[in-house]
Amino acid sequence: MDLLKFESFRDECNRNLPKVIDEILRTGRRENRCAIGLITTDDFYGFYVTWNFGNQIDVGKYFEWEPEKIGADTSFLYQPLADIVDRCKEIDFCNPSEEKWDFAVSLLTILQEVISQLPNEIFQKNNFKREDIFFFSTMGDGDYIYKMLDASSRMFNSQETLEAFGVV
Repeated sequence: MDLLKFESFRDECNRNLPKVIDEILRTGRRENRCAIGLITTDDFYGFYVTWNFGNQIDVGKYFEWEPEKIGADTSFLYQPLADIVDRCKEIDFCNPSEEKWDFAVSLLTILQEVISQLPNEIFQKNNFKREDIFFFSTMGDGDYIYKMLDASSRMFNSQETLEAFGVV
């Protein structure tokens, strides 16, 4: 899939995701580790952010996390992506398909790029190393929950982080 279709979403994430990550990490600056998830719907109509702190984080239970509200605006994770989905008339987002999975991989590629470009100072000023943060993306429900969780975990994190979080 042409990644240029995701340009507006990439731009919004590059502009706004650092503020969100900074605020999340600030709330847990006394913790050792953090997992941060970007959760989408089965039809990719936007994301919400979830996170958890601690030494023994079970990423597979992201749906049980009830993080505190943050002040940072996360609407950039919704409308730009919803607009892209609306323009992809050739993809049936209601059923699994090669085209739908290709869309997912393209979206994860954009997120991988954005996450890798997060400034190191965000981690350092909140008493974390980048390797202490486990990033992932998946669906809240739907066709590709586990496939996206596995793919994004490996795309977004270093080997050191994967080992520290027991994802090897």
